[in-house]
Amino acid sequence: MADPLLRAANLLARKVGLHVEPAARGRLSRSLQEVAGERGVDVPALVAALPTDDSALQELLDVVTVQESAFFRDQPQFDALAGHLLPVLDDPATVWSAGCANGQEAYSLAMVLAEAGRRDWQVIATDISQQALTRATTGRYSGRELRGLPPARLRRHCKPVGDGWEVDPALRQRVAVRRHNLARDPPPVAADASTVVFCRNVLIYLRREQVIALLERLAEWLPAGGVLFLGYAESLCHLTDRFELQRLGDAFVYRAAPAGDAVGARAPTRSAAPTPGPGATAPAATPAAAPETTVPGGATSVAQHLAAGEAASAAGDLTAAIAAFGQAVLLDPDQPVAHLHRGLLLEARGDRRDAHRAYASARAALRRSSTGVVEAVLEGFAASELEALLDAKLDELGG
Repeated sequence: MADPLLRAANLLARKVGLHVEPAARGRLSRSLQEVAGERGVDVPALVAALPTDDSALQELLDVVTVQESAFFRDQPQFDALAGHLLPVLDDPATVWSAGCANGQEAYSLAMVLAEAGRRDWQVIATDISQQALTRATTGRYSGRELRGLPPARLRRHCKPVGDGWEVDPALRQRVAVRRHNLARDPPPVAADASTVVFCRNVLIYLRREQVIALLERLAEWLPAGGVLFLGYAESLCHLTDRFELQRLGDAFVYRAAPAGDAVGARAPTRSAAPTPGPGATAPAATPAAAPETTVPGGATSVAQHLAAGEAASAAGDLTAAIAAFGQAVLLDPDQPVAHLHRGLLLEARGDRRDAHRAYASARAALRRSSTGVVEAVLEGFAASELEALLDAKLDELGG
């Protein structure tokens, strides 16, 4: 009989598309032990029951899934929604927060819609974790969970309750919280030209074939021009040609292409220049190929190279973008995000071996850097999410 941990991992992949990479097997093992202990059984007995016991499977999902969230995470995306999309969307405006976790993203979207003065709008908040959905429904958060919410918005949209805060009931009524399995279920609402999807930091937890199937369903469901927001450093490169990358202000979005008009999506990049963590040492940088030693525009600093990489990537010039990010990591090898972007672009170009090296360098840089420094660069995103993305990429490319 197969190892219980492997059987559980395979079951999660089959049932919900959850990709438990080897680096995350420790979390799965602890989750199995926790649920088994609560049920008064051993781990093999729990795993044996999972295929037919929906309640046991749900308990495991509640524990093993990452419910990391924050208000107004990646502010440029909310600015793009408010400044570029809402002014041109007809009523009713519908925004789907897919993988809403504990609800901070959904309520951030609701605040933007309410502040825009829209009368006919709704936010659909979905997740596979019932525990997360319960938190989202109540809309109650501790002070720590309110990070990212400006004081003015806190006072306007929330009220103190006990030792925490609660989202205003009038705002909560505009957010429909529903259980939804992105890997298997159809979209939870009818789409029209006023539909926007936030599906951020979800794809990295799904198996590649499940991601491709999900993107195909979204492309079929969204009307031409429908908008998809992805998470920091997530890319549709080599996954689908049904979406077109577009820049809105300081954010990147993917627009659904008209049927029969497939496009080549490119990886978005953003500037970031972290300071090396305390005690960091400079490792040998990933060797750059000869054509990558000159960066257009005469960039000389890390920030300039990163900006050049962003501009070149947005323009579709992968060679120049890879060169720019390569120069950035040569100047400062302790930048995990710069290594990551270089890896994404190399993978998009088909250089899997060099991409793997770049991801490995990013993983090593992440281990050397302090969590606080990395998360400051990630603008509210957790270092653990970058770690999960890198582990998934290394696993996918064979390392």
